[in-house]
Amino acid sequence: MQKKYWIMGKNCIETILDHSPERIIEFFTAKKDSDPLLEKVRSKGIKIKLASKQKLFDLVNSDSHQSYVALVKAVDSPDLKQFLRENHRLVLMLDNINDPQNLGAILRAAECFGVDAVIWSKNRGCSLTPSAAKAGVGASELVPTIVVSNLAETVKKFQKSGYFAVTAEISDRASPLNAFQFPEKTLLIMGSEGKGIQPLISKLADEQVYIPMSGKIDSLNVSQATAVLLSHYQKCFFDLKK
Repeated sequence: MQKKYWIMGKNCIETILDHSPERIIEFFTAKKDSDPLLEKVRSKGIKIKLASKQKLFDLVNSDSHQSYVALVKAVDSPDLKQFLRENHRLVLMLDNINDPQNLGAILRAAECFGVDAVIWSKNRGCSLTPSAAKAGVGASELVPTIVVSNLAETVKKFQKSGYFAVTAEISDRASPLNAFQFPEKTLLIMGSEGKGIQPLISKLADEQVYIPMSGKIDSLNVSQATAVLLSHYQKCFFDLKK
């Protein structure tokens, strides 16, 4: 996993200032006048570097930076073997999610609904880009992430550790979500809107579910679908404390 990366935007940077300001390596802004965010940066003892908006664009390859960009140290990913020995309940796995906006929105949903970790493959999907971090409104700085080399083998490891592997897809064996009770220890697997979930992982799934719809548009994007599924899981165990 990358040891450092760029983040941008007010909310994302404010989240890391609130929770782990020591991770900020460099901070850049195009704003010449002080504001509450810059005052917070100063209060943490972080040097503020003035840069043009073009310079900020060059750093993050995006004009959505809101005049704030920071280089941050990556949080160490949990060790998978150790993670599987610990008492966790809900883990989210992403198969071939290539859109940074979707990745960020999924991380935001994962943080909101108390997911213990989000897993994706270093070979199948996008990495944590500045756009993904900004779309997550800072959730990327709060949710543990684990990058693996083989998703199918990782599914098997979770199953051996007592997790129930659930894929979200439409198939002959899929159950409607409103009739499905999530097991407490669940590995929820989401695929991309274009390619879906790879066949090998579909075959490994203990259960497949789909979201029933009644509107004229018969699909949600993957981040919306993820939020619906995570909300249903939370409803199944609403009275449980983490």
